[in-house]
Amino acid sequence: MKLIHRTILFAGCSAMALGAAATSAAAQTAEGAADAGNEIVVTANKREQNLSEVGSSVSAVSGEALKLQQISSVADLAKITPGLTFAPTPNATPVYTIRGVGFYDSSLASYPDVAVYLDQFPLALPVMSSQTGFDLQRVEVLKGPQGTLFGNNATGGAINFVANAPTKDMSGGANLSYGRFNAVDFNAFVSGPLSDTLRARLAVKKAYADPWQKSYTRDDRNGKTDVMAGRFILEFEPSSDFKASINLNGWRDQSEPQAPQKIAYVPQNDVSGTPAGAPAGSGPVPYPQATYPNSPMNARSADWTAGQYSPSQDNRFKQALGRFDYTFGSITLTSLTGYSDMKFRNTTEGGGTALVDLDLRNDQGKIKSFTQELRIANDPKSALRWVLGANYENTKVDETTYLSYADTSSTYVNGIVTSNYQTNQRMKNYAAFGNIEFDVMDNLTFKAGIRRTQAKRFATAFNGDLASGPILPTDTTFGGTPGVSLTNFFNAVYDSLQELYGGAGYNIPTIAPGGSIILDTRGLVLGDPASNDPVNPDTFLTADIVRTKIKENSTSWMLGADFKPVDGLLLYSNVSKGYKAGSFPHLSGAIFDAYAPVKQESILAYEAGFKAQLMGNAISINGAAFYYDYKNKQTRAKFVDPIFGALDKLLNVPKSRIKGAEIEVSGRPVEGLTISASATYLDAKVKRYVGAVDSVLVSGVRVPVNASFAGVDLPFSPEWQYSIRADYQFPVSSYVDAFLGVGANGQSKSVSALVVPGSTTFGADSDLYKIKAYTLVNGNIGVKSADGTWTASVWGKNIFNKYYWSNATQAYDTFVRYTGRPAEYGVSLGFNF
Repeated sequence: MKLIHRTILFAGCSAMALGAAATSAAAQTAEGAADAGNEIVVTANKREQNLSEVGSSVSAVSGEALKLQQISSVADLAKITPGLTFAPTPNATPVYTIRGVGFYDSSLASYPDVAVYLDQFPLALPVMSSQTGFDLQRVEVLKGPQGTLFGNNATGGAINFVANAPTKDMSGGANLSYGRFNAVDFNAFVSGPLSDTLRARLAVKKAYADPWQKSYTRDDRNGKTDVMAGRFILEFEPSSDFKASINLNGWRDQSEPQAPQKIAYVPQNDVSGTPAGAPAGSGPVPYPQATYPNSPMNARSADWTAGQYSPSQDNRFKQALGRFDYTFGSITLTSLTGYSDMKFRNTTEGGGTALVDLDLRNDQGKIKSFTQELRIANDPKSALRWVLGANYENTKVDETTYLSYADTSSTYVNGIVTSNYQTNQRMKNYAAFGNIEFDVMDNLTFKAGIRRTQAKRFATAFNGDLASGPILPTDTTFGGTPGVSLTNFFNAVYDSLQELYGGAGYNIPTIAPGGSIILDTRGLVLGDPASNDPVNPDTFLTADIVRTKIKENSTSWMLGADFKPVDGLLLYSNVSKGYKAGSFPHLSGAIFDAYAPVKQESILAYEAGFKAQLMGNAISINGAAFYYDYKNKQTRAKFVDPIFGALDKLLNVPKSRIKGAEIEVSGRPVEGLTISASATYLDAKVKRYVGAVDSVLVSGVRVPVNASFAGVDLPFSPEWQYSIRADYQFPVSSYVDAFLGVGANGQSKSVSALVVPGSTTFGADSDLYKIKAYTLVNGNIGVKSADGTWTASVWGKNIFNKYYWSNATQAYDTFVRYTGRPAEYGVSLGFNF
């Protein structure tokens, strides 16, 4: 038991200072400090290894440390993991970034740059990882390209949640927390043998809290928490040569998505004239966005549409995982089969006001994902260690969004008020991989890996009125008549632009009711129809459903060396190449070009580092330096639609570079005291990219004003991130121990999008995109029984109520921020048997 406790201790404090050691272990820090057990075991190379022997940058945090600091999601994990950042999106889908490498897109079907796994099984899309963080043994954060072992969507890194496994002895426990906003968080488990060869573990979670956001224009609240989750694991081990496990898990999230704060008014159209549909000669009417007050600068203030379309969600996820390990001789065959099913539905606030300003009134999606991995590996104690394997993935994503914008400047000048758009995407990936490690000498190891991947993606996209007819507001718009349907509007627009768009024998057909309004303008030469060069003559200048596909091949690889000049010191160097597959967007576009896919991105990464264990493992110092050559970075940015001006699109940034370093120190200076600190330095910049920053009217259509983005910072890449933590445990009697801990973590300023400093991009000043520097302080104090059977504590998060935000984005006519949560505090009670 002491060995287990010491393992938990080191898990909490050694790896990138990811948090405090488990309170049940702190009293044992001096005892047996030189034991080999003072180490955490990770699976970064798809086999169990001591963390200090892994020649790459891996951060880990134990399950006990997760509970101690009230960490239950990747969003929480990012606050204490230098190098990892989290950003929410208007669709309530998460974006993860490691060392400046991340893909900011809100589509359900967008593959991440940071792959997420549960017990080595992929959670193919970021939204599937929202409620995975409960009843965990540890979390591993692998930094840098992980393509050789973890696939083609891990250019930034990978996060592996490791669930607690069934125990050989009967055990159980529960933990109950109560905090600010009447927050109740209950976790419980029971585990043990069902027979000599069969073991099981059942874990459940329930979290509920009252709303934490307050409207600053009326008496209203938003942001309640309502989550339930469960996991059942069954392990069958009839012999030492065969082991099988089944993991059935799922969750349901009916929480209210966060509403953003409106901080600026950035109109995208001229609202000085008569609104569309208003009686001739009536003149302008007051445009409500122009006078809507900005949010107060505190974390709880925000505004949102009230009533039926206030923020809500009902997301359901279920998963079945099967693992089989069979050893014959010195070879182990492993099979990992996974199936995931998710139903997604939410209503989110877009513009940060009570007006109807880019509100997602109904965003629905379905995800079905099947994955299979088969691999063989030899004895991990061999001087030549190898693993060979293959992967298959088949993921299908359907998403339909009803977007309402009746109070935007687009409605003011055009009269349209809603869009209904949908995408259907299917991704198939095939890969074969291999990895070897060879001990050339007792203290020198060469390593290499390679993966060949074929990625296929098929997509269709529709934008138009519902088949049953358009949903229009019952009231008038800006004092005019009710809005017009998309079909009627675009038929009128395309008719008026026939001469400019058509000519040379081309004619824009009338859109039938319920038809797609997306026009194929590929190859169009505006103002010179005779020079048109259609990409597809059969669909050129017709409105239709977009149907497209991409097929990409890639070869990820890694070469490296580990050198141990003396006991307790590891020096390593690696060079690796990783890829992320291309992607299609989910958005409301009017032309085929808006739905064009981005091609795959790649990173060539160089890293060198060290891991040192000093004074009999009582002090740990790890460090690394890295350089990334980043090509075709994928991002969601603005382009200029010829009718509507600035709209979203997926784009590639041709060339970027990232360089940086990280350091971690942890130690146990006296019995019961653990101190840890870490920091990451980043310099992440664009080297070559020309993009739109504004638009101008030419012959009745909008054309872009472009600028060079060379030298601008990559989004969500603060120059500095840091974390420091101290925990102390001491006996107060032979039966009771006391413990306390305090930690601080934060970052320097960063930006939320590609933006030229000092510029104004589509009406938004570059300063609006800044995410200011912040430091958050957390702490806990409590008592526990000496035998670990019960614990009672008081805890606090963001103790000094720091106002900060994790994302800032333009929502058409407004600019908004997504704030971090305010100060939270509470009490926790736990027991084990």
